Amino acid sequence: MKRRGFLKKVSLYLASAAGFIAGLSFLKQLSPKNIGKSRRVKVGKISDFPVDTYTLIEDQKLFVYRDHESMKAVSAVCTHLGCTVQHTTEGFECPCHGSFYSDDGKVISGPAPRALSWYSMEKTPDGSIIVDMETVSKSDEKFYLS
Repeated sequence: MKRRGFLKKVSLYLASAAGFIAGLSFLKQLSPKNIGKSRRVKVGKISDFPVDTYTLIEDQKLFVYRDHESMKAVSAVCTHLGCTVQHTTEGFECPCHGSFYSDDGKVISGPAPRALSWYSMEKTPDGSIIVDMETVSKSDEKFYLS
């Protein structure tokens, strides 16, 4: 086999492999990501959350805020590229790409295309708090403790 023929075959195989991988990647985007996983998570009891504080639940990537009479939960996932935001005195900040959000989750500046998501909450009979990450609520909607 001559060099030119060899290079043509190798190029054809590499292009075919790249096309196959790109096709698989495209098909993976079409499949649902959370089949069988519940998006309702138990985050703890009311007493686990200090008053007037945003508490990060790292494994669920959300903040739970508690004041004297209510609680609310907000996503800790930046709407730009999915980094975990940090709570600051002014609101929320993405350490990766510089998006800033107000305390109610609205975009103040940066590349983030939309506000942070707020989730509804409920209390179980045993006193545990459940965050329903399938149900998006408004930033001013609170879960009252009484």
